[in-house]
Amino acid sequence: MARQKRKDVYNSLYSALDAKGLTAAYFLDLLDQYMVLWDVQRKLTTDIKKRGPVVEWQNGANQKGLRKNDSIVELPKISKRMTDILRQLEVDCFIEVNPLEGDDGDDEDIGL
Repeated sequence: MARQKRKDVYNSLYSALDAKGLTAAYFLDLLDQYMVLWDVQRKLTTDIKKRGPVVEWQNGANQKGLRKNDSIVELPKISKRMTDILRQLEVDCFIEVNPLEGDDGDDEDIGL
């Protein structure tokens, strides 16, 4: 399922680029970079789910303790870079929704 989701994400982004005519090598390279980061983000998320936010460490027989999971620190960095790449690709991440669109003026449905 994860492989199919990855393929869906890639195809979705490629279609968005293609629709804008942004299929030059530069943009496709950025898309590939995005997908590498997508893979890393999935692995970091899996690590956090598996080991939790705090992990044990041991540095010899008598030295051990707890420390924060490094994946917690890295995940926001990866997410930020992914967002930066989407901006560079000029992919519209947010769709502006008009709250009045489709309103027929009938307020009876919502109890007004």
